[in-house]
Amino acid sequence: MLVHNNKIRFILSAGTLGELPPSPGKEYALLGRSNVGKSSFINHVCANKYLARTSKHPGTTVCANLYGIAENLFWVDLPGYGFARTTQDEKARWSRLIRGYCEERRNCAGIIWLVDSRHIGVAMDREAFTWLASLKKPVLPILTKSDKLTRREQFEQRKLFAEEFGAAGEPVLFSVYEQESRGRFWQRFEQWAGV
Repeated sequence: MLVHNNKIRFILSAGTLGELPPSPGKEYALLGRSNVGKSSFINHVCANKYLARTSKHPGTTVCANLYGIAENLFWVDLPGYGFARTTQDEKARWSRLIRGYCEERRNCAGIIWLVDSRHIGVAMDREAFTWLASLKKPVLPILTKSDKLTRREQFEQRKLFAEEFGAAGEPVLFSVYEQESRGRFWQRFEQWAGV
């Protein structure tokens, strides 16, 4: 499993698409609402709590953060969409960066889409899903914060996800407080990405 690869590393942050270096391999974007827990997700699945900067406040990720996952395999953590306390100009820059990366970056092989398991079908995620579908790129959905739900609620939320976003595929239930989530994610990612 890639999680056992101790070469996982942060490479750089880019404020614009043009600041990203040419990539020698496949890249996968990490996308989700501002408070979905992308940084915590990265730290947990990579078994390194210092890899991505986390905060209790939405909007911590303001650039495209490039991570080397394995040889010729990279993740690009994009700014979150939706609520964040910042200027309209900054939000517009984030939007340009997200759209530019996903629509124009040749090495972008797919999208890891994080959705809060407690709030399936909110307007921002529905809008994001419509746009993601238009890209015609593979999407791997992750339902974060699943520890905040009972088993029955997890079942119901997965069912709701299938009704709302079934075309995205079967989601991976994920919690940063469960070690099993790490193995479950990597098994699915490796199968999905063909690595």
